Amino acid sequence: MAKIRVLGVQQTVAPGKKDNLPRILERLEQAQADLVIFPEMALTGPNGLFHEQRTRDAWSRIATVCRQRYLAAVIGTGIRENGHVYIQSRVYGPEGNLIGTYEKLIPTESERKWARPGEQLPVFMYRGVPFGCLIGNDLWVRPGCGPYPDPRLTLQLAKKGARLIIHTTDTETDPRFSAFYDANLRLRAWEANAWIVTVNAANLTEPLNVPSGVISPDGEWACQAPRVGEHLFTWDLEFPDLEET
Repeated sequence: MAKIRVLGVQQTVAPGKKDNLPRILERLEQAQADLVIFPEMALTGPNGLFHEQRTRDAWSRIATVCRQRYLAAVIGTGIRENGHVYIQSRVYGPEGNLIGTYEKLIPTESERKWARPGEQLPVFMYRGVPFGCLIGNDLWVRPGCGPYPDPRLTLQLAKKGARLIIHTTDTETDPRFSAFYDANLRLRAWEANAWIVTVNAANLTEPLNVPSGVISPDGEWACQAPRVGEHLFTWDLEFPDLEET
């Protein structure tokens, strides 16, 4: 049976790497898990103003810690390629190898002022489990974020064989969206028959409009982090019909 112990890191995201990188490295060095997941753009901050070479140097430091600790990690970051900025999740393996990257397919209307949509929806493999990544608005295509069609990316990943969907986000605190976010996470996990692990950026004073946590393939919350403040959560994902590699 394939098993993955995930550690979600609900922490604040500062505007730049000077504040974010040391905290990411510290979390990785202290982690007791197979796979550590950080929020959307947790490294560079939610903007396109990062220095390209220093960002790549930070990726190298993160990969080194993954190798030293023999763990995998999903890092939210910005990336600049061919003059364009993308919102990206980078997946590192326990040898410090880059398993793959995913670029946000459905940036919000405000994000499209500085970030370009990605083009691919890949499925990766870790410990015998096929999984995919989604970022923020990719999962729910929220009203108020632009008149974009909903391609049901969770279902697309499931049809490609994904049994786990890693969702990194930064939803902030507007309570009008709480019911929409919650229902979307539950129904999309159920429709895809897949685990969803969602990791939100923390707010220190106000409750998030959706918590970080784990949603089971039957559409129920398996665990939730508190909505106010920085928190870690750990969960053991089990896949009885898959063989661990």
